[in-house]
Order: sequence, then C-alpha cells, then structure tokens
Amino acid sequence: MPEIADGVTDHLIAGFHTAIVQRLNGELIAFGRTNRRTGLNTIDGKMPRSVSSDMGHTWTYSGSPFPPVGGGQRLAMIRLTEGPILFISFTNIGAVDASGMIFREQNGESFNGYGMFAALSYDQGDTWPVRRLLTMGGSAREMDGGGNTHRFVMDDTHAETKGYLAITQTPDGVIHLISSRYHYRFNLAWMELVPPLDS
Repeated sequence: MPEIADGVTDHLIAGFHTAIVQRLNGELIAFGRTNRRTGLNTIDGKMPRSVSSDMGHTWTYSGSPFPPVGGGQRLAMIRLTEGPILFISFTNIGAVDASGMIFREQNGESFNGYGMFAALSYDQGDTWPVRRLLTMGGSAREMDGGGNTHRFVMDDTHAETKGYLAITQTPDGVIHLISSRYHYRFNLAWMELVPPLDS
C-alpha cells in the first residue's frame, strides 16, 4: 500500500469504497474509506483526497476538511445538474460520535452535529462551504438502520451513524440518497438555505 501523506503520488487511490467525480478541467477527484489492512489512512486525522490528472494512472494525495469513515460506512459524491459537487459522508467512524462537525442553521447560528451530512463545493472540490446534517430533526427518536447500521437516535443534532450510500439526481432536480435502509430526498435549494461556513 502507498504512503498516505500530503503531496505523495501513487498508482492507487487513498482508501476504498471510493467516490469519484470528474472536474471541469478533466481531472478526477476521489475520496475513500479507511483501509482495514493498514489501519487509518488519514492526513492530519482527516479523510484524504486523491486527485488524478492522467485519468486514474496516478493519484496525488492531500488532506480534506472531512473526518475519515470506517466499517459499515460508504460515502457518496456526484456532480449536480446545476453545477456544484455534492458530497455525502459521516462525521464519525462507525457508531462512535467522536467530535462531530460544525453546521449552521438557517438563522446563521452554529451547532455541533453528528452522523450523516451533505456538503457542496462550487470550486471543483477545493472547498466545501455549505454543509447540512441530514436529519428529520425534532424530538429524539430511535431508528432502525438495518444492515451494519442497526439502531441509532435521530434528533436535531444527530443523524444516521452508518450506511452504504448511493445517490442520484432525477430530471426534476430532486436528489435521491439511499442508505442501508432509508431513502432521503432533497434538492439544491434546500441545501442552500443555510449560510456558508467561514472555513
């Protein structure tokens, strides 16, 4: 396995269960899950980003702003028809809450959230200023995520903790996200109701 470090170039993407999108300049950008055989493949404790300028023959690694994911989790990423790249992953490894991530509410207030989230990039995956926790919110309720997810609590600050994700966007602009058990539906306008983060 290659050394996973900032600036290293190798023939393999960092991690597996990879999500890939092609940038407008032709480059490929990829994010992957940690590798069981080598432990946590992270850069400064974050999920590594792999970029290829030769259609996947070689990949150069750098750090991302996102936490790594592990067993029972698979991230997803697509380019929306409106242009931005949509990235969906988890704030936690497995079912462990860890430190979560900072999100913003529609009124601009910040909160610490845990679990499945969505992020938008308007600059081909370099920055991800819009991030939303994917939860129905409200009072705490116990959910059965099936598969490796099992039971979890969903409320205003907690979302699904695990899941093998798949995503598509239909011609009407609706984004359909499937986890190991649940079907989520939202659109770009809903994502953009929250103000961008400062970093």
